[in-house]
Amino acid sequence: MSESLSLEETPQENEELTIEEEYKLWRKNCHYMYDFISETALTWPSLSIQWLPQSFQAPSSAEITQSLLLTTLTSGKDTDYLKIAGTQLPDSLTGKKSEEKVKSRLKVFKKYPQSTEINRARYMPQNPNIIGTINASGQVFTYDVKSLAEPVINEYIHHKESGYGISWNGKKEGEFATSSDDKTVAIWDISSSKPLQTYEHKDIVNDVAFHNFDANLIGSVSDDKSLKIYDTRTQKTVNSEQVSAKGVNSLTFSTFSKNLVAVGGEDYNVSLFDLRNITRPLHSMVGHTSTITSLSWDPHHENIVASGSSDRRVILWDISKIGEEQLQDEMEDGVSELFMMHGGHTGSIYDLSFNPDIPWTLASCSNDNIVHLWTVSKKVLESGNEEVDLKSLE
Repeated sequence: MSESLSLEETPQENEELTIEEEYKLWRKNCHYMYDFISETALTWPSLSIQWLPQSFQAPSSAEITQSLLLTTLTSGKDTDYLKIAGTQLPDSLTGKKSEEKVKSRLKVFKKYPQSTEINRARYMPQNPNIIGTINASGQVFTYDVKSLAEPVINEYIHHKESGYGISWNGKKEGEFATSSDDKTVAIWDISSSKPLQTYEHKDIVNDVAFHNFDANLIGSVSDDKSLKIYDTRTQKTVNSEQVSAKGVNSLTFSTFSKNLVAVGGEDYNVSLFDLRNITRPLHSMVGHTSTITSLSWDPHHENIVASGSSDRRVILWDISKIGEEQLQDEMEDGVSELFMMHGGHTGSIYDLSFNPDIPWTLASCSNDNIVHLWTVSKKVLESGNEEVDLKSLE
């Protein structure tokens, strides 16, 4: 496991720290854990965050310029927006050496007014200029952020209540899925305002995701405690199981193995399942102390999964370390697969995103109005990061 906030002892080791004390301790230990860390205070919290791909670096510059999708949560006190913000990252993150300082604080350069807050915004993999959103009224829109005229491509009519789930099909351009508190999942084509297909749960559907290898498979998780897998060719549910004793909030399919999926929710755990048999988890990773709010599989490393939680933490899990023997002091820091804990937020984590271009670089946002951009320290990585053998799951 990586070095953690216990690197510098606190004066009151046996007493619970306040949020402010935890934050000060985290700041003190940042140099151990990160090669790069940036904090930007927003006027309003963002419920969604996603790195946009295709970073740009001018030949004469030591800066990498990259953009992110953000939203606003004003609770009706101001106009809500879909926003695109830019940041500068040091070129040292790509292996180059430079002493130049960069302006890493986020700067919004495009924003689109909304009737209510957007819960999730995601770009289309085949064309990152196309953005899909779902909001607190269940409205679904797509935008062309390169358009010089009207940016809205289409509005999609189906959901009756708030939704958090939205996922683009990485294997079929223009197809995406949404999920809602109205207990339904909808499959859309970007050019059609009515759903191609719909599916139902018995309770709120918290998240939906397309499979990363099979264009026809899609999964969803719900407050009804189930994980469901659908085949869009037959329009049938091919697998449905109760996978938790409590509601399930998030899922993420492996970016490397066709049979691995991770889910998390109200039981505080991140559970791994083999899609060939989801009656019981392969393993449940224990480390959060509150509800799981977001999950993402690392696009660069097959053994790394990130989870965000209402406990104000983002945890990076290394599934190749599951079952490794630990010394007593290591056990006190957490289970063997708990690779790193990002503890700099002072509010519940709303969303997180791996940088698609730069390994070990993430963005996270929370209800403290703060966006963190961070890169795991090479010192942490040097402690060991072997890839897990997933051949048995192929």
